[in-house]
Amino acid sequence: MKKHSLRAIIFLFAFLTIGSVAPQAKAQILYHANGGAYWSQNGGGWNTINNDGYCVNGRGPCGANLRYMQWNGSKSGCGSDALGRWNMSSVVGYLGDVYAWIDSTAGNMYGADYTVSYNYGSSYNPTVDQSPYYEQWATVALDKFRVSNVQLSDGWGNPYICNAVSGLRVEFDEIKLQI
Repeated sequence: MKKHSLRAIIFLFAFLTIGSVAPQAKAQILYHANGGAYWSQNGGGWNTINNDGYCVNGRGPCGANLRYMQWNGSKSGCGSDALGRWNMSSVVGYLGDVYAWIDSTAGNMYGADYTVSYNYGSSYNPTVDQSPYYEQWATVALDKFRVSNVQLSDGWGNPYICNAVSGLRVEFDEIKLQI
């Protein structure tokens, strides 16, 4: 019995130190700021909160001119009134994971309507619940090849299409592409 216990301990030690297989870490992280060179927006109703968002307190590789975040009120009914778009600084031939920074003060939209364009013409339309996040990254899309841009509107995502609820805040802050 003692001999088997010793073998089990040795095996466990060897497995934990050299034999375990951890998920491979992503090689590069690209940040895209609202207000940055690769950002565009249209429509009305934009609100800005200064000294807030991901770029505050040196969290990201952002200049002082990007230390703010934006939000827009959710649109009641069908369609959208405002659109934000983050163009990726370079389209790279790798699988990428897309995340959106949701701050503590603005994002409470439970049906945020994102569109991720990838692989030179394909699109993915996730609906993200921004309300449970508090100063953290929300997953928008995983394992998308050659991500070229991410869009977010003030309208409702597919599960809530044409929802009559208004008064929620859709947060437009940094997008992170992890490849």
